[in-house]
Amino acid sequence: MTTLPRASRRRPPARQLLLSAAARVFARDGLEGATTRAISREAGVNEVTLFRHFGTKEHLLEAVVGKAFGGSPGRATEKPQRPEGSLKSDLESFAERYESLLMENLQLIRALIGEIHRHALCQDQALQGIFLPLREALTERIGRAIRSGEVRAGTNPAIAADLFAGTIFAAVLRRATLKRAQGYSSAEYRKASVEVFVRGIAP
Repeated sequence: MTTLPRASRRRPPARQLLLSAAARVFARDGLEGATTRAISREAGVNEVTLFRHFGTKEHLLEAVVGKAFGGSPGRATEKPQRPEGSLKSDLESFAERYESLLMENLQLIRALIGEIHRHALCQDQALQGIFLPLREALTERIGRAIRSGEVRAGTNPAIAADLFAGTIFAAVLRRATLKRAQGYSSAEYRKASVEVFVRGIAP
């Protein structure tokens, strides 16, 4: 029987355990219902360790949102790759990535939307984390399309980016809430969204 090296059997760092546990507890119990004691118990560490790393539950929530949705407000943890395809293909790629991000964090998103008004300290980060991942790259891509003549002059690229991201966001929430067949697949919806959006901003 092969014995794993001691390093391979080590537990993840306490901070990582707490972030993962907090995401589960916030999603399960809600922002208000989640307690630092429950989060510590879920992580398998003592409550003192939680306060040493994060100070307060609000700061822990900020860190959870940052980890789930891509770093601090207005900045992604990874630099977006520069799109090289057509506008349609780049929008389809964005929609697929954004949908995956939302689906991976759906329960946490629901908790955030329902109770974020009670947590002003992390409100900006949470809302930006949910609604604006990849936004900078998308806005830049639409801006280039305007300059190249693919998109109608005078279009505000930031507004266009938010409109398109909002379309994907709304579809994810609708599917998760209705929990029944829509008569079309996610891929078909994304393709149709791109078609309608591109026609709407075409010269």
